[in-house]
Amino acid sequence: MYIRAPIRKAATETAKIVTPSVPTRLLITCPQVIPPAYSPLTFIFSLYTYFRHSFTIFLVMRYSIEVIQFRRRSFHSRTLGTNRASQKRDRWNMSNTFRHITDGMQGLWHRRPRNSNDRKTLVIKAGAAVAAITVLYGLFLWFTLPDVSDPTNLLASQSTVITDRNGIELYRLFNEEDRTFIPGSSIPDHMKNAAIAIEDERFYDRGCLDVRAIARAIFLLGRAGGGSTITRQLARNALNLQQENRYQRKIKEFILGCQLEGQFEKEELLELYLNWIPFGRNAYGVEQATKQYFNSTADKLTLAQSAILASLPQRPSYFSPYGRHVHTEVEENVHQDIIDGSITKVSDIDPEDITIGLLGAHAGTGSVLLYIGGRTDQVLRNMEDQGLITEAERLVALEELEDMSFEPARENIRAPHFVLWVREQVEEMLLGTSEEGLLEQGGLRIETTLNWDLQQRAEDAVERHREDLILRYGGENMSLVAIDPDNNEIVAYVGNMDYNDEENGGKIDMARSPRQPGSSFKPFVYASAFQKGYNPATPIYDVPTKIGDDEPQNFDGKFTGLMTMRSALGASRNVPAAKTFFLGGQENQILTLVAALGAPTPLERKEELQLERGEFEYGWPLALGAAETPLLEMVSAYAALARGGRSQGVVSIRKITDKKGNLLYASEDSGDGKEVLDERIAYQITSILSDESVRPEEYWRTQLTVPGYKTAAKTGTSNKCLEWKDVPVLDTETGEPIPGKKRKACILRKPDNAWLIGYTPNLVAGVWVGNANSASMYDKAGGLNTASPIWRDFMASAHRTFANPKTIFDKPDGIITPQISTLSGEFPTECTPVAYRRADVFLKERAPTLQDPACKQLTIDKVTRLLASEECPIDAQEEGSFIVAHSLLPERWPFWEEGVRKWVGEQMELWYAAPDHSGALLPMPVAPTESCTLELTPGRLEKPSVNIVVPAPNGTATYPTFKPKLKINSKAKVLSVLYSIDGKKVVKVDTEPFTQVIRVPRSVSESGRHTLSVELTDEYYNKATSRVNFLFEEDERPPQIHITLPLGDIRLPRGGDLRMVADATDQEGGVKYVQFYIGDTLLTTKPKEPYEMTYTIKEDPGVYQLKVKAIDMSGNSSEDIRTLTVD
Repeated sequence: MYIRAPIRKAATETAKIVTPSVPTRLLITCPQVIPPAYSPLTFIFSLYTYFRHSFTIFLVMRYSIEVIQFRRRSFHSRTLGTNRASQKRDRWNMSNTFRHITDGMQGLWHRRPRNSNDRKTLVIKAGAAVAAITVLYGLFLWFTLPDVSDPTNLLASQSTVITDRNGIELYRLFNEEDRTFIPGSSIPDHMKNAAIAIEDERFYDRGCLDVRAIARAIFLLGRAGGGSTITRQLARNALNLQQENRYQRKIKEFILGCQLEGQFEKEELLELYLNWIPFGRNAYGVEQATKQYFNSTADKLTLAQSAILASLPQRPSYFSPYGRHVHTEVEENVHQDIIDGSITKVSDIDPEDITIGLLGAHAGTGSVLLYIGGRTDQVLRNMEDQGLITEAERLVALEELEDMSFEPARENIRAPHFVLWVREQVEEMLLGTSEEGLLEQGGLRIETTLNWDLQQRAEDAVERHREDLILRYGGENMSLVAIDPDNNEIVAYVGNMDYNDEENGGKIDMARSPRQPGSSFKPFVYASAFQKGYNPATPIYDVPTKIGDDEPQNFDGKFTGLMTMRSALGASRNVPAAKTFFLGGQENQILTLVAALGAPTPLERKEELQLERGEFEYGWPLALGAAETPLLEMVSAYAALARGGRSQGVVSIRKITDKKGNLLYASEDSGDGKEVLDERIAYQITSILSDESVRPEEYWRTQLTVPGYKTAAKTGTSNKCLEWKDVPVLDTETGEPIPGKKRKACILRKPDNAWLIGYTPNLVAGVWVGNANSASMYDKAGGLNTASPIWRDFMASAHRTFANPKTIFDKPDGIITPQISTLSGEFPTECTPVAYRRADVFLKERAPTLQDPACKQLTIDKVTRLLASEECPIDAQEEGSFIVAHSLLPERWPFWEEGVRKWVGEQMELWYAAPDHSGALLPMPVAPTESCTLELTPGRLEKPSVNIVVPAPNGTATYPTFKPKLKINSKAKVLSVLYSIDGKKVVKVDTEPFTQVIRVPRSVSESGRHTLSVELTDEYYNKATSRVNFLFEEDERPPQIHITLPLGDIRLPRGGDLRMVADATDQEGGVKYVQFYIGDTLLTTKPKEPYEMTYTIKEDPGVYQLKVKAIDMSGNSSEDIRTLTVD
């Protein structure tokens, strides 16, 4: 029978099947035929197929060897000649051996025997060929088996574990099998015994050749057999032979099983088995199964829990604690039969009516109940029958099983955004290497820098403010990153508010998503300016200023005038920051510094856009945080400031070890990092950010401070334009619109990113709040009210965990703190007001050198407010302190100087608008530059006059008080009149009619002659005087008083309100006080006008006298009376 063609066809078809992976020790892939069913005929057919393909291999090898040997003989013939020995040796070489074997094999299907001798020869050759093939095939299978010298190699895979710095598990990475290898000593004996009792009760007795098992296999040939032994199951897993035919797999399992039995003790095999066995839900090995189902570890398993785990491997999906077969069930009719008495014991129940579950259950109802066991009952019964446990232990375990319940486990991933980022980093490390699949299957242990305790505190802080952020401010997403400033290791990382909130982009890692940082970017701008020689005391004006066609605005729409750079940064003023952008070297220098500190994205983004567009610049808005930057980079850059200007790469992974504990990777110790900014300049920035005195309000000071620690912090808020409009372009000189020229202007802005980044000597943390979809938040949202509460809660909580924390920042060498004038940044003088003197931080070589040039002592004319001159009256001159107001570099930036001049002019009007100058923002008036001339004030040539009418010359005035009368003649406005008695100033009156009652000082006696003097000053500071001699006399005339309300007698009910008003005067000395009476009862005393009162009547019905009494300065009195009738 000729069957070559069908074999070729089968081989061609099966060549399309994906061959399973085999150990790389010997990678030989042969076409194979997988029969549709397993039977003795199939077995013979399979052997025939392998013989046929083995023949092909041997034929190729035979002719290859013959070619090699032919060339060798030819060489020897040419060089050494031939002899009998060599010819004899050639008859016994490998080529002859393969020739005999292949000839015999070929004869099986190509040659027909001609006679009995030929038939005998054929049989001998065929037998030899079969024996040789069997041996060679066995060797072939042997070499394809894995190495069993290292037991961990037999595990298909092990899960990679990502932990925090203290070994707390954050996440497990696995491909298909989640496994953790543990030593046998960590597995309780009852877990081992349970597995043996249900899977392989003769485990300790059987060897490599199990006669009973072989006999059973022969008897069941072609049919489904019983369960494999523990060793065979382990061998099957190590080989991974799912796609090989049954008989080849059985042979390999047998050979490897023998190897395992010879290599390891039984306890070692059981350890390997329990680390491999699948328990469902991707949990492989007893350790991972214990975590999956009991949230515990294998060494803490109880007997009942061990019975559950031992029940799962046979059918893990069917018996899953989260599936439909948790408890054994019976058909509904069984319950009724039990109640009726038809069924009295479990054996009466038809097995077809029972669905076995993981746990047993009771059937029936009321007092008639039968307990029907489950898979766990079988495990425990087997253990008892085999003497592994006692009956009492089994019963206790059954009681525990009755109360056991299971809840589906959620995916256990802690710090999800951080963990996934770490995974990305490890994948990049392995990219391009030969370690494919190592991350998911290699059993790596990745120790991260995260501190789980601090991470929980960070997540708690986020959760506490979550509802408030959403409802009050419209922020659905947030992120928090905390870094240890000593080594730049990430200790807390909240990538988003809720990882599972897919509707609002919860899976997006906002810590690494670039967003506009707003004012939190400003410290880098000032640091760049300090590199250019400026310092925290440098004066800078926060006034309306043109920068090209733009005019920067502050967040509150106001301008505060003269500030130092310290106060400008501390109060987060935008206009000074925009100016500092230019002072600091502008865009390239700032971006380079920021990148060096740890935030390279703005510079990289600029370079990308330049490649795309050919030309791109952020411009001065960079100073206000226009360049999108990830929170992670911003926190890293702030950490560089906290470290004194030394930059280090962000560290998230401390080390990686393989499953054997070998170190694969360890983070490099970069020491103190690379200095990219002078540590003294970094200290200047820290000094500003931690200066509570320059923060705008008390709430700022509270929210940006960790109690008990010096805290440097900065808020940031960026705004999104929602509506644009074309507006005219104004002429820079005239301020008028330029015809035909328009520009785009934003007319509606709303906040979209809110930040707070801050640090103490112990910790750096940053918080971002916003929306992952870039939607704007509500109008009132900002860094101070959204990000700062989260930041402060976390920082305060984190610092409670530190042992011996530092409370202040270290001051580097080369720093001095002299007293300076905040008007100029130079040394103060006598002119400098005390309120404008303070100590500030300077580099030693850049200390102040000048005496305060911004404050000058000048003599001015009070009328014109110009410099005093001989042309103007001396009486109008006064000395005072004046500020010299100029912008920085007025020649280089004339628009800045123009803005200062215009603002100063407006402020000077406000300065003189109120006597206390309360409406102005100037610390003092601006120094004039012009001198006074009479042409400016022609009215000052007309002098005023004043005469004393009362007391008359040599007349009298009452003692101790009197009221003078004056006659004033002045065309100019009178400013004041000064009264003196005997040369002693008594009172200065600055309101019309410039007369009032004068109380005689006690130092002036009543007797003798006295002199009254008055001095009048008009608005031009012209003065007029008058004096008169007089005598004091006793005041014997009483004051005058009249009740004006009520006008006459009055009747009121008890409980009614009585209102009384009186008019009291005294021509000589004035009224001292007025008293109100009802009957003889004093109701109240009024020392000055208005003389009125309201009284609720408490008296009983009857008639009462109402009296008002006036007493003058001399004790004289008078009264007025009304009658009150109480009903």
